[in-house]
Amino acid sequence: MDEHLIEFSEALRTVAKALRRAAEGKASAQAEAAEWKWRYELERTRNIQMEQKVSGNNNCEMLRHWWIRSSLDNAMDMLRIMLPCLFFWEVGKEQNKRIAEARMAEQFSAEKNGDLDCERVKNSDNQSMLQNESNEHSETGCMKHGIWSHEVLRDRESDSNSNADRNKIMRKASFKLSWWCNGENGDQHKHDIVSFERGNITTAERSSKQISLKWESDPQTVLILTKPNSVSVRILCVQMVRWLRERKKLNVYVEPRVKVELLAESSNFSYVQTWKDDSEISHLHMKVDLVITLGGDGTVLWAASMFKGPVPPIVPFSLGSLGFMTPFHSEHFKDCLDSVLRGPISITLRHRLLCRVVRDAAKNEYETEEPFLVLNEVTIDRGISSYLTNLECYCDNSFVTCVQGDGLILSTTSGSTAYSLAAGGSMVHPQVPGILFTPICPHSLSFRPLILPEHVTVRIMVPFNSRSPAWASFDGKDRKLLAAGDALLCSMAPWPVPTACQVDSTNDFLRSIHDGLHWNLRKTQSFDGPRDRDL
Repeated sequence: MDEHLIEFSEALRTVAKALRRAAEGKASAQAEAAEWKWRYELERTRNIQMEQKVSGNNNCEMLRHWWIRSSLDNAMDMLRIMLPCLFFWEVGKEQNKRIAEARMAEQFSAEKNGDLDCERVKNSDNQSMLQNESNEHSETGCMKHGIWSHEVLRDRESDSNSNADRNKIMRKASFKLSWWCNGENGDQHKHDIVSFERGNITTAERSSKQISLKWESDPQTVLILTKPNSVSVRILCVQMVRWLRERKKLNVYVEPRVKVELLAESSNFSYVQTWKDDSEISHLHMKVDLVITLGGDGTVLWAASMFKGPVPPIVPFSLGSLGFMTPFHSEHFKDCLDSVLRGPISITLRHRLLCRVVRDAAKNEYETEEPFLVLNEVTIDRGISSYLTNLECYCDNSFVTCVQGDGLILSTTSGSTAYSLAAGGSMVHPQVPGILFTPICPHSLSFRPLILPEHVTVRIMVPFNSRSPAWASFDGKDRKLLAAGDALLCSMAPWPVPTACQVDSTNDFLRSIHDGLHWNLRKTQSFDGPRDRDL
């Protein structure tokens, strides 16, 4: 009787697994059907737009619509057939499991005999891969263990109405980013390798690799950004501009406000260059080799917001309050800049979030407003409303939770020491790629912060049953109203912000939380007093 009960319980577990797999397959099929429906609507919209613009052959248009409708119907029919097949396949899979276990012993012995041949093939493949890597090294200029190479760019020739300085063709300095290590035999000089051997997944030792920047040609153009309304910053800016021009022979760009201040100081600063409108700012990354910020973390945020695409390396000098991203001190700016211009230097790649607002009236997710790039965080809050914020959160196609509280923070790891920290989020090393999911005063005792991987897309939607709209702010500015049905899409941007390190990324991060937040600072326990006796 007991044996029959055990067999019956195992059968029930098998059926439960099959039902669970069938439910998961059904959910996946529904998601795929929704994706097909969305593609159909998108194609239908495009066809309607084409009909309004071009009056073509009606028969071809009818044939095209018939093909789209038949493709969608065929896809739905295939999904209906796949669901029962998936269920019976899971049941059969459990029944054949015992037979497969008996055969594994035979396969294991056969694989053992073939290991030697596999090793020979693997060695030959490794040699061919090394030859290919050496060829790519000579063709593209990528250094060994390099991760990115900055190509030499030239400015396009300006029109005939521009001045003589703009007509000069300038060459951007090229550089390479590589993994830093303590010599060829250092412990940090390792590869991340995943191997599959006899059904076991193993990884080689992983190491925290520091990124190093090495100039391939000398920098020629420097952009200096300063904190406004500061006398000490203005004095330092005058000294730095004069030193960069006279000693280093560099072209210096400043903001229009700063150029007016420099010319008021002395007419000798006429060589300083600036821009006139926002259209010229969008081309700064093609001219500037290095960015210097004089201020605090807010000045670094302002520098990052000026570049909507690639960002030149930033050297931040600490002239603010806390300085989590400003490791350099202004008293030794000449030595610091000498070291940076000479290279190589350690670099922290600070990830940014790409945020897009999708309105309820949009036909698809690609019909969005102008995207925003944030270095710290994007905040969705209730604004001036007295009602709780009601937000539906999705991670890719998976439902995460419904936020009911004051709001939500989506932060980068660089912004983990900003608003997210004040809301109860964790401090994260800036080199860790991820998205921090931190609620603001949630009306729940179990709502804890999350850290999501870098490859996901987070979708925050205001449901139609929400009592009030929500407001989104990007790095503390550019507030946008999110009405019922509107959504905010956030993903990792492809353009990080490279900031120079005084020592290395980890040392600068730990020193910033020790000096800025006095992290875990307490008096040391006295050595005298009661002690455990030796046993």
